[in-house]
Amino acid sequence: MSEKITDQVEEQAEVNVGETLLTVNECLIAIHKRLEALEKHVSELPTPDKTYYKPEGYEDYLNLAGNLKEIYRRIGELENGMQN
Repeated sequence: MSEKITDQVEEQAEVNVGETLLTVNECLIAIHKRLEALEKHVSELPTPDKTYYKPEGYEDYLNLAGNLKEIYRRIGELENGMQN
């Protein structure tokens, strides 16, 4: 009788492990899909060198570095004008 109970417990444990593995597998698949979507979105985000702005008075668009240089140049002009 105890062998029969042991066999039933072992069979139930195998079923539980199988169900658990299937559930874990489904979770991993869902995580994989979300990660792929996230990677695609991040790869499409513009980088600073692809971000352009056309300051007033300029014919061409400047990237982020060019705009920062222009901003600091103008700040320098304002500071020099205030000192004179």
